Amino acid sequence: MLDPRTLGRPMHLLGAFAERFGADVSELLRQGLNRRYAIGLQVDGTGMRQRQHNEEPVRWNVYACPSGRIGMAVPRALVLKLLLYRYGGGEAAPVEPGAVAVTASEERLATRLGQQLALALARRIDAGLPPVGVAAEPALADPAVPFHSESALPTGLWQLNLTLVEADSGQRHELRFSLDDGCMHRLLDRLGRGRTLAREGAATPGLPLASRLKLRLTARLVQQRLPLGAILDLQPGSVLPIPQPTAVVLVKDSPLFSASVAEHKGRLWLTAFQDL
Repeated sequence: MLDPRTLGRPMHLLGAFAERFGADVSELLRQGLNRRYAIGLQVDGTGMRQRQHNEEPVRWNVYACPSGRIGMAVPRALVLKLLLYRYGGGEAAPVEPGAVAVTASEERLATRLGQQLALALARRIDAGLPPVGVAAEPALADPAVPFHSESALPTGLWQLNLTLVEADSGQRHELRFSLDDGCMHRLLDRLGRGRTLAREGAATPGLPLASRLKLRLTARLVQQRLPLGAILDLQPGSVLPIPQPTAVVLVKDSPLFSASVAEHKGRLWLTAFQDL
């Protein structure tokens, strides 16, 4: 069914946005959990879609941000695994979520992890997708994303899913993010802004390639062969007679031109270039 609210909006960029956010989460894991616990979590898949009515219910932690609310569902199996690593039992067999009761430590860890991920998503929403070749806009200050509430329902119609996989065990975990109407409006506005910047950058006439490409030229003024005895006889003040020099102009070690050498006001100049 066609949603009239999506007409004219950059919906086709949502997949690219999810991939960019996946890269953000990969860096967050590298600097955080993977470095601290050596758990080896990797982002193995991303996607963004409208939620289905027959989806399995999960518990959502809801975080407030300047543009709306972000729902965060962290799988309990991942939280329990992180608790094992925190208390030195990371190599033990995974704990079945249904076999243990929920503890205060588990709830605190789930809330804090969800807040870190919700903050990363709020940052990416504000940044959008800066187009290649166009200077990025100045970074905004980190938005505040305080914990708001728990909910049995997602905050909005749109969900962003990330699949994490443990490098050693291969165990997979799916993170779910739910965006309310305010967050989706902000996201689509930022994606549309990036598209506008890309068009403006493409429409701006640039300098021709010959004016933008810079090469370092080397001029070889003279190359002369001497017998070994003549070299050994050289003394300070010795003069080597050379003919009127013709320089060879090189880029790195590749000769491109020959040029005549002229003197003007005590300086040597190259002139009369000829292709080699």
